[in-house]
Amino acid sequence: MSYGQTSSSDLSGEVLDAQGAKIASVTVSVLTQSNKRTSTDDKGRFVLKDVSLPNTLILTAVGYDTLRLEVLTASQALRAVLQEKKGDLEEVVVVGMGTQRKVSVVGAVTTVDPKQLQSPSTSVTNMLGGVVPGIISTTRSGEPGNDFSEFWIRGISTFGANSGALVLIDGVEGNLNDLDPSDISGFSILKDASSTAVYGVRGANGVVLVTTHKGEAGKMNITLKSNASLSYSPRMPEYLGAYDYAQLANEARQVRGLDPRYSDIELQIMKYGMDYDLYADVNWQEEILKKYTFNNQHYLNLSGGGKIARYFVSVGAIDKDAVFNQDLSANKYKTNVNWKKYNFRANIDANITPTTVLSLGLDGAIINQNAPGFGDNNNALWNAQANLTPVTVPIRYSNGSLPAYGINGNEISPYVLLNHTGFKNSNRGTTKINFSLAQDLNSITQGLKFHALYSYLTNNGHNMIRRKMPDLYKAYGRYNDGTLMIQRTVSEQSISFAKSTFYDRKHYFESRLNYDRSFGDHRIGGLVHYYMSDFQTSTADNEINSIPKRYQAISGRATYSLKDTYFLEANIGYTGSENFKPGEQFGWFPSIAAGWVPTQYKWVKENLSALNFFKIRGSYGQVGNDQISSRRFPYLTYVNFNNAGRWGANGLTEGQIGADNLRWEVAKKYNLGLDFQFFNNKAGLTVDIFKDLRDGIFQERQLMPVEVGVVNKPFVNVGKMRSQGFDGNAYYNFRINNDLKITTRANFTFAEGKVVHWDQDIPKYPYQSYSGVPLGINRGLISMGLFKDSVEIMSSPKQVFGEVLPGDIRYKDVNGDGVVNDDDIVPISFSNTPKFQYGLGASVEYKKFTLSFLFEGVSDVSYFYGGNGYYPFVGGEVGNILTIVNDPSNRWIPSWYSGDPSTENPNARFPRLTYGNSANNNRNSTFWQADGRYVRLKYVDLSYRLSSDQLNLKRFGVQNIILQLVGYNLGTWDRVKLWDPGQASSNGAVYPVQRMYTGQITITF
Repeated sequence: MSYGQTSSSDLSGEVLDAQGAKIASVTVSVLTQSNKRTSTDDKGRFVLKDVSLPNTLILTAVGYDTLRLEVLTASQALRAVLQEKKGDLEEVVVVGMGTQRKVSVVGAVTTVDPKQLQSPSTSVTNMLGGVVPGIISTTRSGEPGNDFSEFWIRGISTFGANSGALVLIDGVEGNLNDLDPSDISGFSILKDASSTAVYGVRGANGVVLVTTHKGEAGKMNITLKSNASLSYSPRMPEYLGAYDYAQLANEARQVRGLDPRYSDIELQIMKYGMDYDLYADVNWQEEILKKYTFNNQHYLNLSGGGKIARYFVSVGAIDKDAVFNQDLSANKYKTNVNWKKYNFRANIDANITPTTVLSLGLDGAIINQNAPGFGDNNNALWNAQANLTPVTVPIRYSNGSLPAYGINGNEISPYVLLNHTGFKNSNRGTTKINFSLAQDLNSITQGLKFHALYSYLTNNGHNMIRRKMPDLYKAYGRYNDGTLMIQRTVSEQSISFAKSTFYDRKHYFESRLNYDRSFGDHRIGGLVHYYMSDFQTSTADNEINSIPKRYQAISGRATYSLKDTYFLEANIGYTGSENFKPGEQFGWFPSIAAGWVPTQYKWVKENLSALNFFKIRGSYGQVGNDQISSRRFPYLTYVNFNNAGRWGANGLTEGQIGADNLRWEVAKKYNLGLDFQFFNNKAGLTVDIFKDLRDGIFQERQLMPVEVGVVNKPFVNVGKMRSQGFDGNAYYNFRINNDLKITTRANFTFAEGKVVHWDQDIPKYPYQSYSGVPLGINRGLISMGLFKDSVEIMSSPKQVFGEVLPGDIRYKDVNGDGVVNDDDIVPISFSNTPKFQYGLGASVEYKKFTLSFLFEGVSDVSYFYGGNGYYPFVGGEVGNILTIVNDPSNRWIPSWYSGDPSTENPNARFPRLTYGNSANNNRNSTFWQADGRYVRLKYVDLSYRLSSDQLNLKRFGVQNIILQLVGYNLGTWDRVKLWDPGQASSNGAVYPVQRMYTGQITITF
């Protein structure tokens, strides 16, 4: 029968829930035949006679969402899966070691809709900033393989060895950068002590919980997703050409009383391009960077199953090229930066008895990265193109020789670095196997469940380098016949081979008992959890580090609620760590939380109808952190054998002075939260206020007199820090009509960390202390503008950094001793990590079109301009000059040189030029301080959903097709302008954050 024709047939099938259990008493009706109706029997089966086809069956049952099932032919196997209906109070939230009803959560837990993380991206981490309340994130590079965001939950709350969050993927520690976003089914952030206490020492900096998709009973579903992206650098530093560069170089020397660097004849040669060998004019960005590059990503998953077993299987691949422009004629192999990642996952659940589920989870990632052979990373390549002036050397001399530069003639041009130094290839693979057993113990007592998990994780890598170097030459002039005078300064090195490998593995085991039961108006819950882990690596470089790293802990939770109105929760963690000496390896970490829902009162429901839900919750607790040092067993004291002693002979020397009184780094966490829902749950608001007091941060002891006689200062728990702030989110959903729906959402995070005590030598002045100021705050001199004349220089405190002339930076004598030196450096403004991050987005659905967008912003962040990428001529002949320097209004020029008194601009952006480093001007100060805040249009996503009947594709099993066009990093509003504000602290000498346009198709079968 072809599609479009009709016939009548008998239909039969079965109805299951998501776990494969058969459902009785499900009403099954026919959309176009109201007289056709039946119900499923005790075995979940149904039969309908004489149904016209094709048609749609409507399945309804108490406690389940209504399902519409399209039927094309009588031969089609009918198996329907109904999803359990959950009201707002019954909605389940993933929390530590289990789930809780949303209404009963009293900790600071943020649940993220996985759809918000599905936008095409290299990593999940790149989608967190501006999307997830409580997250502060930064993206420092756009280079493939390094374009991941660094993030912190509620900011940086410690200056100890570990400030990062614990990431658990399906209950086991994992790496978000290795995870394919399309595999995510649940994403939660645990932020306060009550929600993280059950993780003991691992949860001090917050916890990220990720669950991946599992199979559901029903027919096999297939999802295929494929996209292609165009990527380019929207902001690049703009540098001067050779002629303008040379003119400014002459000015920089002459205004300091030196001879010009280039003669008038040389200037004319550069202006008219008369000698490319000796007076080049190379735009290195145009030569070694492409205008754009293409990337692609693909994903496939299959899921389904029945009552006995269910499965979810997925594979994914991503291929990204950098914007470096390889000379394909130079080699037969690829030297460009390229990054590939392949993911696979298989989650299988089997009901071995009606109350026992055995699960197997297998996932892994294979990462391959290619790069030029020079250096340990690609920073040298990017720095070279950013710092090499246009006039220094050509791409290649006219006689075919490759150039070198520098005093010793051993500096390498970016063209040579990219194309003639060989290549590196790195391969990393990670595999994780999870075996878990879930046992329903209702036969013992209702609501009791047991769960056990064993995980085996391996991580391995193989790095290969094939490195070479060609002959490089430096030109010194020309002979009388015009032949180029060159000298070989770097000799050819034939291609060499080197390799390195690593391997590590981790065993992890946990078991837990969960209890949840209601008794009328009372609901009681409990948890007892135990875990242990064992980690070992092949990269151990001594006997100490070769010992497996082991943890074990037990934790518990008790919950109580009355009428879903009053809630109480207590947590306890008892965790052990190898970092502490025997007898002191375990620590107790308790927490308590409470909640109150006034909207459960009858009076509130009757008189405040617009307020559907209101909850007040608060928590206090202690969380430990054992990652206090990069050292293993820091409590041990040991000596080194066969080291040179004080008299030159071999002997014994002190190796490590153990911290005999070592203790936990403990965080006392306070949290107060408010949750609102309004207007029939169309609008909502959540706000949390938090405070974190961190004590016992591990530091090397500084306040120790020389008379003690130690070679290495011991480490002790002396550091203290306080962090505080607020975070939250709001949304509003409204439907204009049946065709138009609009959703708006916003989130915000403010987190400020202040050092209470930093152990240091007693400072000469209070402002030199690192205690009592925000962590990582920028420090520098206070600028008072530019010196206007020699009289002002003579009447001002002496600045000891070097020669000072009119137009140089004038500094404040903070301590009033009549001298400006390093003793006048003070804390100024913020750090280069934002304190405040926010997002504002919306989604508009019109018929089958969906348009969504997100603005992301940060504030309370600053940085210093500086380095070769900004200070003019700081490296003499090394370092590009920004085009903004060439504008006379932007720099201070003495009137005797310019012939115009107005060029002695007291508000100039650049002081009097210097050829070479100016010790007075080129130092951190408020003169170079810049505001790093910005607002970014993070993405715009336009999609169109095609149903199978639109394309007449039902015969091929196609359910729907989604066509998407996504733009990423489409615009930025900031005060930086020169480069991406998120990378401002690198002053343009780093691979820029990319702008991408992506076309994507998703087909569901």
